[in-house]
Amino acid sequence: MSTNSFELFATITAREVLRYSPSGIPILKFSVEHQSEQAEDQGQRRVLLNLDCIVIGDKAVKLDRSSVGQKLTLIGFLMNKGARSRWPVFNVQRFDEN
Repeated sequence: MSTNSFELFATITAREVLRYSPSGIPILKFSVEHQSEQAEDQGQRRVLLNLDCIVIGDKAVKLDRSSVGQKLTLIGFLMNKGARSRWPVFNVQRFDEN
């Protein structure tokens, strides 16, 4: 079995309007930024990451109440944005507001 699990503390930097799939499922796309210092080899490395995210279902409706600048802990998995894309998108399955 292979694992694709991702947890990130980040700040919302942009968000789209909540939309619905043709079958009525809520979908929210948003972007986040993560900044931290990580231990690497024998030193510290400053990390800056910008990542596009998507959340689906009831969680999308709940996250729609958050605004740009909101800090979140996000848990989910990474996938390609589309069938022909090599760019990642973070599919959020759970989140906690901080």
